[in-house]
Amino acid sequence: MGKSDPAQADGEGSGGDIQVIARIATLLECVDPDSPSLDTQTTAKALGVGRSTAHRYLVSLEKRGLLQRRDATTYELGPVLCRIGTLALSRLGVLEAAGPVMQELSREVRNTVVLSVWGGRAPVIARVVPDTSRITTISVEVGRSLPADAAQSRVFAAYHKRARGGAGSAGRLRAVDDEQLRPVGELLTARQVYAGGGFKTIAAPILTADGAIVATLAVIGLAVFMPEDEDDAVTEQLVAAVSRIAVD
Repeated sequence: MGKSDPAQADGEGSGGDIQVIARIATLLECVDPDSPSLDTQTTAKALGVGRSTAHRYLVSLEKRGLLQRRDATTYELGPVLCRIGTLALSRLGVLEAAGPVMQELSREVRNTVVLSVWGGRAPVIARVVPDTSRITTISVEVGRSLPADAAQSRVFAAYHKRARGGAGSAGRLRAVDDEQLRPVGELLTARQVYAGGGFKTIAAPILTADGAIVATLAVIGLAVFMPEDEDDAVTEQLVAAVSRIAVD
């Protein structure tokens, strides 16, 4: 009887990956804005394992904080992954440069200010300055990926499309119709009033000196505190704020 391969005994696959690490990576790659959660069926299919094994993976990842329960049957990214993602994003100089500007803008408009960076498939919230002037505010979670119809996503899509000469939108974001964007000076801004009119977002790009988008800055608030007749003024304040953020 021949000796077993030590690498295989330790769970190392033929490609040199430790099997459990490769499986976790495969599983986490399934999470995106269109499919922000995992369940046993999805996990079993992605990993090529039985449902009981898939369930054990999900429970183990939850115990370590890599996932958290969304409801009785599904899981979403947990606090550990959100913290790691934020640390990775913090290496971008734009977060440090934007901090004081975000604080000032939040005081001016009396609403929450959010900075988002491109996460490969969608914008990811990287920094939040909450509005502290009102009792009722909107809670925004750092590390959260934004959907394709968010104002920030529309701004990213427009600039990525422009950078590619108009040949399609970035990643999995759909192309943006012109009426969803509003030029203010040399910048394109976007506004989104969410279903039911509960809250509103106005977003603008943060650009490098050569015009490449590195982040978006957005004002987010309850619609009752962001009346339509004040949109122009808020947009102008937002555009003035992004112009004060210097990035390489």
